Amino acid sequence: MACVAVNSLVRTVELEFLQPQPRPIVQQKGLIPGNEDLIQSLHHKLGFLIELFDENRMDGIQAIKDLETKLRDVAFRVENEIEFQIVHLHEIEEHKELLAGIAEAIRDIDAIHKELSKVKMEYAAAALQGIGIGRKTTNTVVAASTTSSCSDVMMMARVGDSSHHQQSSSIMVGKDNEFQIVKKMLIEHSTRQREIVSIKGMGGIGKTTLARRLYEDPSVVSHFDNRAWVVASQYHNKLQMLTDLLKSMGCVVDSSTEEDQLAQQLYQKLMQQRYFVVIDDIWSVEAWGSVKACFPDNGNDSRVLLTTRSAKVATIIGSNNDFSHQMQLLEEGESWNLFHEKISKCLSSESDMIGRQIVKKCKGLPLAIVVVAGLFSKLHTLDEWKNVAEALNSSATTTTIREECSMILSSSYNHLPHSLKACFLYLSIFPEDYEIHVREIVKLWIAEGLVKASKDMSFDAVARRHIQELKDRNLILVSQPSSCGRKVKTFRMHDLLHSFCVSEAKKENLLHVVYDYWTNSLQKDYRWLQSLHLRCPEIGPPFVIPNIDPLDCLKNLMRLRFTYLVFEWKAINILGKLSKLKVLRLSCCKCIDEKWELLEEENFDQLIYLEIDSIYGLKQWEASDCHFPNLERLVLKRCTELVTIPTKIADNLNLKSIELDNYCLPFAMDSAKEIQKEQHEYGNENMVIIPLEHTTQQGGSSLTLSSHVRSAPIIRNVGQVPRR
Repeated sequence: MACVAVNSLVRTVELEFLQPQPRPIVQQKGLIPGNEDLIQSLHHKLGFLIELFDENRMDGIQAIKDLETKLRDVAFRVENEIEFQIVHLHEIEEHKELLAGIAEAIRDIDAIHKELSKVKMEYAAAALQGIGIGRKTTNTVVAASTTSSCSDVMMMARVGDSSHHQQSSSIMVGKDNEFQIVKKMLIEHSTRQREIVSIKGMGGIGKTTLARRLYEDPSVVSHFDNRAWVVASQYHNKLQMLTDLLKSMGCVVDSSTEEDQLAQQLYQKLMQQRYFVVIDDIWSVEAWGSVKACFPDNGNDSRVLLTTRSAKVATIIGSNNDFSHQMQLLEEGESWNLFHEKISKCLSSESDMIGRQIVKKCKGLPLAIVVVAGLFSKLHTLDEWKNVAEALNSSATTTTIREECSMILSSSYNHLPHSLKACFLYLSIFPEDYEIHVREIVKLWIAEGLVKASKDMSFDAVARRHIQELKDRNLILVSQPSSCGRKVKTFRMHDLLHSFCVSEAKKENLLHVVYDYWTNSLQKDYRWLQSLHLRCPEIGPPFVIPNIDPLDCLKNLMRLRFTYLVFEWKAINILGKLSKLKVLRLSCCKCIDEKWELLEEENFDQLIYLEIDSIYGLKQWEASDCHFPNLERLVLKRCTELVTIPTKIADNLNLKSIELDNYCLPFAMDSAKEIQKEQHEYGNENMVIIPLEHTTQQGGSSLTLSSHVRSAPIIRNVGQVPRR
């Protein structure tokens, strides 16, 4: 998607050219004077165009996708040029190539703008003419609002439903408790007024299946005088909704009837009736607003049932919390029952065991279970079961299964605003099942320029609002709420959503995530990867290591942590130039060279805390007290190859403790004891060795500083890399 590329370019332009005080080298080379209008024009046109893409979003139209791809490529191209020129400022006397590149980008953006406006006008004209799904007008594929993007409908169709409006042949497996909860809201609540009941949950969790079961339940049917069902869908159409509602009640609708006449007909049909209406797959408050006047409140216990992925929509439209239900993932037993029912065959003990292992991988999402059951229902021998079960661990087969699910989950993604799409895609940098701390992802989003502050809201507030929006849209699952219970402290993504997120990011050549950090293969085809090109939110742009002063923009940085990267020690040594750096933490990394050696002038003068955790490949370390003159705490964890700690740091009388866990080699403990002995001889009796108990570390999780050191904001090492 263009959103990530454009947001990144806008942030780079702001950091390099639009700050009140640009970097000295930029001023010295005279990049800005005389070019202000050109730079401001690029900045303005990018912002305006991405907003235009957001207006009346039509993500299913190929012409729109093609234009987004063009915009993405333009943004990548010009940002690469800016970064290349900045890196080589000392070598390049004239910068005509950069200015020409910006001018060319502006021309390309103008052309995209013109074409986008044309496509939108054609789409609007086609919609007015009533052109249906799949029909074309010039180069625009019109996705009419009659399209049902409901994931649950598609799930039911996969397992045998011939029509969404026909009676479901699918039995609702599990969810009996949820069925009873919502059923009470419909027919057993004491209120007599019309109530809006909502079922909310992530795509594929079974909202429509539950609603259909309630709609067809005999006690519900007998309770109401009239029933109606309509699918609102992502691109709702009032005329189509009114038509479908009337047809579901057996009314004959003339295709020439106007909207107002249909609305009046529906209102009269429901007047003085105890009615039950299901509005399935509703995405927006506007969709409800277009038809709500058709549902009279007769004070006779009528109900309107909504299904939605958005908690916000449910809250705004729904009556109150007494009439809202959040669907839950299936428990293990329910998951197995659903799989067993869908596979429709008796299982041997061996195939039963295989099936249970496969179902466990689905993590309770009905959509995933049904898709997997569909695959296994086609297999007839135990050997086939075994082969497919083994193949499920291979990327090809797993991708095939997950791609089926992603077709459904993508509709939630497509409905996001561009700014939220960028933030959502960025979650792909985390491993599957990773518990994401809000505090950390907020800083990462801000650092990458994916969050824009406003006059009324800070960067932090906007980022946290984005998290709430993702939660409301059921794209993330809350792991741990805040202490007050109203905010999110940590969250994770369902495996299928995570897989979809990674797939989308890779498809757009945006991200390459080095999950196996023991390898050092870096693919330059991708826009972002976990590496050493660090961007600080309010301090400066990405830095690179030889011809400029790379750390000037980080001169006030006090605490820094690197995780999941491949590096050379000389890159770490450069950090010694950060004159205010007090805390440095390196964890879960691979070093290319096995020896960490600091030259005489490479000193960490202000560093008081150094933590080295799970650094693969580090075998030797040579340093003296001159390199770490103020070091107080040295923490070593899981350093399984490091032979010794440099004993020359014993001359540093500020040292208070060396902490090691039982994964460190005995030789390292011996050298620590030698350092302690020398410290005591020098009169530093307070210097101690602290054995650390091993604690399980979940992939990439944060390690908390102990009470001796104040905890502080953490800056991760995910940054941009020019593709040159």
